[in-house]
Amino acid sequence: MRAEIRSHYPLLADVLSDLKVMLVFASIDHVQVAMNKPHIHQAYDGFHYTAGLWCRLNPDLAYVESLAGPGNAFPDNTANTEPSDWMNARAWGYRAPQGSHLNTLAALAAVAEMVDRVRADNWEPNLSRVLFE
Repeated sequence: MRAEIRSHYPLLADVLSDLKVMLVFASIDHVQVAMNKPHIHQAYDGFHYTAGLWCRLNPDLAYVESLAGPGNAFPDNTANTEPSDWMNARAWGYRAPQGSHLNTLAALAAVAEMVDRVRADNWEPNLSRVLFE
């Protein structure tokens, strides 16, 4: 992690100690092609480890399925966990074929989940269902 960026993460914990973060990313990015997803890895390490904040990689499967239906190639990652080997980070990203509507639905599912979690004050690592229908 670059030193100038690394020094800012602890400030988040000082100013916004109750901040919750969700990083939404596809298994294959349109710009960042590195297999180990350094942009996601750096952000996760900064938010979760350096600042000590709740952090989730991609929205809960329950929220994605509520918008896109079942059967999409979407991971159900538990909050505050990360790939054991970041060279396998693509398995933690969602798989959206070129031109797929899943890119938009993943972002909408993330927003819906975070709104519901704030409303319910529910920060369990994984959800079994959508909190509010």
